Amino acid sequence: MKKLALVLFSLVAVTSISYAKEMITEPTMSKEMMNEPAMVEEIVPIVMVPDMPLGYINLKFGWDFWSEYDRHSGNGYRLEKDADESGYEIAIEAMRHWKYFDIGLGMAYQDHAKRDRDGGEYKSFPIYATAKYDLNYWNMPFVPYLKANAGYSFNFDEDDVKGFNSSIDDGAYWAAGIGLEYDNFTADILYGINYAEMDVTDSNGKEKFNNDYQRVTFSLGYKFNIW
Repeated sequence: MKKLALVLFSLVAVTSISYAKEMITEPTMSKEMMNEPAMVEEIVPIVMVPDMPLGYINLKFGWDFWSEYDRHSGNGYRLEKDADESGYEIAIEAMRHWKYFDIGLGMAYQDHAKRDRDGGEYKSFPIYATAKYDLNYWNMPFVPYLKANAGYSFNFDEDDVKGFNSSIDDGAYWAAGIGLEYDNFTADILYGINYAEMDVTDSNGKEKFNNDYQRVTFSLGYKFNIW
């Protein structure tokens, strides 16, 4: 019995030692895990691109390099259509920008050209809606565009017709043409008309006639981005 008990005790001891060695053995990585490449996440920096300004103010100065009035003959006077001097204008426009299209409001001080003789000239202050369409299809350094204005002209400071008592009425205004834009600089050529009727009181009474002013204006401008 003592020998049998000794044998059983020895078997239990050997089994316990083997189990303990398995429990304390350090874990190992499999060959598949060791051969798998490590994943590295790439961090891409975020670059903030400024938005194109949506609105701007365009300040312009223009010169009438061709102009004429309506011709009219009255009692003792004759108003020629040809102008003797050049007119000019100063305009300011507030515009809202989309991808190819700008729209806004403008106003201008216009000092029209002088007639060859007998007076009848005047100045104008039009307030108008304006639209501009960019023809930027070819990625050029400058942008060609189409432009149009339409509004109402307040006419004033008329010259008397050959000494007769004269007055000028207000009327419509429009202009249209083409231009180029480079950075914030603009240059355009517009054909425009200020409509007006003139009243002249002579020895035969009061006479009313059309005294419209039409011209071709070359303008230079600069855009101030505001929002």
